[in-house]
Amino acid sequence: MVEQIQNVEAEKLLLGAILKDSDVAKELTIEHKHISVMHRHIFEAITKIVAENEKVNLATISAYLPPGVMSQVDWRGIKDQVPSARSHETYQRLILESYKHNELKRLAQSFLEESSEHVNRDSFEDFLNKAMQLNLTHQVQKDFDLQSVLMDIWNDAESGKVDQGILTGYSELDRMTNGIKKTELTIVAARPSVGKTAFAINISNALMSRDAYGHLYSLEMGEKKFVTRMLTAEGNIDSMKMRNPKDYFEASDWDRLAYATAAVSKQSMYIHEASNVKVAQIYANTKKLMRQHPDKEHFVVIDYLQLLTPTSNKVNRNEQISEISRALKNMAMDLNIPVIALSQLSRGVEQRQDKRPMLSDLRESGSIEQDADNVLFLYRDDYYDKESEKKDIIEIIIAKQREGPVGTVELAFIKEYNKFVNLERRYAS
Repeated sequence: MVEQIQNVEAEKLLLGAILKDSDVAKELTIEHKHISVMHRHIFEAITKIVAENEKVNLATISAYLPPGVMSQVDWRGIKDQVPSARSHETYQRLILESYKHNELKRLAQSFLEESSEHVNRDSFEDFLNKAMQLNLTHQVQKDFDLQSVLMDIWNDAESGKVDQGILTGYSELDRMTNGIKKTELTIVAARPSVGKTAFAINISNALMSRDAYGHLYSLEMGEKKFVTRMLTAEGNIDSMKMRNPKDYFEASDWDRLAYATAAVSKQSMYIHEASNVKVAQIYANTKKLMRQHPDKEHFVVIDYLQLLTPTSNKVNRNEQISEISRALKNMAMDLNIPVIALSQLSRGVEQRQDKRPMLSDLRESGSIEQDADNVLFLYRDDYYDKESEKKDIIEIIIAKQREGPVGTVELAFIKEYNKFVNLERRYAS
């Protein structure tokens, strides 16, 4: 049995604040479950009084309470202890902290009891996820200060400061998006073999070259293959030769590999190659590494979303994907980092004459579109038409951008290097 620590004194002071100013009852953000059993009936009565649009005082509280409850509380003493009714926010925060403390102890106790004989990976991840959700769900929101927000906007405009994320180095893409920004979930989607993973690797290389820390989740490719593709893109190395360097490399290839190895070795990254990872585990790993490297900007790349393991046991696949996409957006917001997730597209795109993807093609869930701040589709005309005039050109279709325009950016795709470059650099590369 977990010992409960209730902040009864904070509850009494909150009741006193309500008696001093009845309008405080309309500003309560805590829930009945946050309150100790000793005072829960009283707060339930106050909620009913507010719902009936009545004034909260001793008479109305008494009318809504079961017989005998009123006499259990020293109402005069409670009211006299409160210095100001405006202190109610502090009391609510203290009550909420006690509730979260108790819930975390209960979750930990339950986990320890379940794993007393052997450590169960699923139960551990379930514990981490519930602890994360406890922190995200029960938060006291800070006060909104309009004047402060307006002043910040004015100062940013006057100083020339813009809401700029980490730049990718792709000039047109950066111009349209202002970079990969904190708190945003970006979905990158395409049909198989168009270049999703290559694009993710190129974006990661670009962000890490700007001293950002990359959290890279490769759910269908081992870490060695993932890093190999990073090297070919960084060093302009023919990926076919890279399969057997000893037989196929020339002297210049070894020079390029040495250059790429030196460049990649300076980058800060964590690569996770397991295929059964849950968002809760990504959250925990990312938070740990952010504490270890507080001087870095951090970002997460997931290849790909549909391979993440859902936390719940929901049978419906759409509901599972909805849960995952919402959790990824929550993680981006809570950790204040960019999250980039690759996604599959439905086969419906193949049935149309124009094969360019649309938002409705996002596979298995409309909530991906809803949760994402940005949706980028990759399209190569030469993927469908071998005689296309746009050979080795990939379109980055910005189908959704919450804070900017939609449109299309073209990049050159050098397939033998798994590399994307600005069109003007195509031949120089």
